[in-house]
Amino acid sequence: MYERCNKCNFKFEREPGFFFGAMFVSYALTAAEFITFSIISYFILGMSLTTTFFGVVVLAILLSTINFRLSRIIWMYIFTKTKSTKLPASGEI
Repeated sequence: MYERCNKCNFKFEREPGFFFGAMFVSYALTAAEFITFSIISYFILGMSLTTTFFGVVVLAILLSTINFRLSRIIWMYIFTKTKSTKLPASGEI
């Protein structure tokens, strides 16, 4: 990840270990994806248990980088307060 945002200069790493909790968010995202994939492939599509297992393994590999970044973004939005952008009143435009 970048140290700062290119547009607003927001510092992503707030303190050492700030994103430690994002690991739990990533775990929850991964579990939800695996459960959803397993239910769809095994119960709805009727695939074998072995095929479903290998599908989950492939899904884990493909979505690992997406989950890493998404979990950090979710963690940042939960625990970081940013300045809200105030919309101008109708007469100020």
